[in-house]
Amino acid sequence: MIAPAATGADGIVRNVQTCPECGNHDMKVRVVDGAPVHECGLCFARFGELRAVESLHDADEARQRGVAVGVWPLVRALERLPGLCVRASGAGDIGARTLPFVELGVTSSESLVQLENLAKSLLLSAGATRLHWVVEVAYQHHLAFVLKPRHAGGAVPIEEVRDADLDVDVLRRAIERDSKLSWWRHAGVKANG
Repeated sequence: MIAPAATGADGIVRNVQTCPECGNHDMKVRVVDGAPVHECGLCFARFGELRAVESLHDADEARQRGVAVGVWPLVRALERLPGLCVRASGAGDIGARTLPFVELGVTSSESLVQLENLAKSLLLSAGATRLHWVVEVAYQHHLAFVLKPRHAGGAVPIEEVRDADLDVDVLRRAIERDSKLSWWRHAGVKANG
């Protein structure tokens, strides 16, 4: 009999030879950011360090949605905001020297309040980001609101692309945190009395 998976005090699943979910013995190991992730060949359950498993899950979701993996968590956070939708996005590219962006569209009357809250969140997170991020209004066959790092034009330095890449996760965390706070949830609600 093969020993079941053992989870250590650090939360890492070790010695996975049998899938704890379905009992299958066809387990594959993938290394994500230096951490092993065990994946069942039958039910596709994944076991390992939480951050590595989440990274694989995010990559799968991004591919299914046709979104660049590097910007997917930010896109997902922005898609959860009522009144807004994500129309386009890009993760940025060091080789092409392009910066990440997320183009937002309006779907309901709640959008203006959500855009205002997004701008507040950018202001609050400015001390934690390496670059200055803005929401720019543009017309691209429709009115669009583009979240991107402010850039004066011309060639984008490689360091700026790297900094923007690091900022994407900072912004995602800030939006997820701030959108749960009362000032965000109750914005635009008129006080009675």
